[in-house]
Amino acid sequence: MDEITADLLHAAQTTAVSAGQLLRDYWHKPRQITSKGFRDVVTDADFASQAHITQQLQARFPAHGFVVEEEDSDLPTAGDYVWIVDPVDGTSNYSRGMGNFCVSIGVAQPQDGQVLAGAIYDPLGDALYSGRVGHGAWVGTAAIPQQQRLAVTPTADLGEAIIALDWSHSPAERATTLALLNALAPEVRTVRAIGSAALALAWVASGKLDMYFNLGLKPWDVAAGQLLVQEAGGQVSSWLGEAWSLKQSATIATNGLLHQTFTALGHKLLGRH
Repeated sequence: MDEITADLLHAAQTTAVSAGQLLRDYWHKPRQITSKGFRDVVTDADFASQAHITQQLQARFPAHGFVVEEEDSDLPTAGDYVWIVDPVDGTSNYSRGMGNFCVSIGVAQPQDGQVLAGAIYDPLGDALYSGRVGHGAWVGTAAIPQQQRLAVTPTADLGEAIIALDWSHSPAERATTLALLNALAPEVRTVRAIGSAALALAWVASGKLDMYFNLGLKPWDVAAGQLLVQEAGGQVSSWLGEAWSLKQSATIATNGLLHQTFTALGHKLLGRH
């Protein structure tokens, strides 16, 4: 299994980097932006990046399946392993010329959905966050992928915590997010809205943030990032503390020390004790 996960990790790393290079090529060109739903947009770069990623991975692993953000009926959904791909996480940022975006690629076992390896690449910062189950998580560059081992912060005092959030599309989920924020904001050091869940999760894993939550995520937003957080010593769950799975949308990631504080707040908002 170690040899398999090492191969999967290398594929995730190299493919995320090459897709990131493609996004840099598109960066200064006029964007073709279309709506694909309520408060949800897609650009020509999303499609180009996804096609590049899936073609590269299919050539290397023809018996693997895919879960991708942009619908593609030609891709198999089942296989020996399943690749979970977000070709541009932070599309709204990317479409407006804001730099918080990334490529996120995870690969999971089809039987139980356990993510075995993943990579998140920030093309503008040339920061590659990657890891594999049981072997830790690392940050490096396109040229040197594993320069420094990731570790979450030791922050145990909520008053010293830098937390981040993002806004889901749903009005109801936004109202809940606002209620959580209203309870947390007076108690923490400061709050950020990132606009890219995968990048925010990488930042929790690397100690830039102490906590991140988002109530409306998809598997491709979280697959790689949750692995990095857990391999870096942190914790990922539902906002009420239930075990994380690919089917889960409401997600909280912390350094572990602050996790119970947040989930207790979630239960309090729902009237649970």
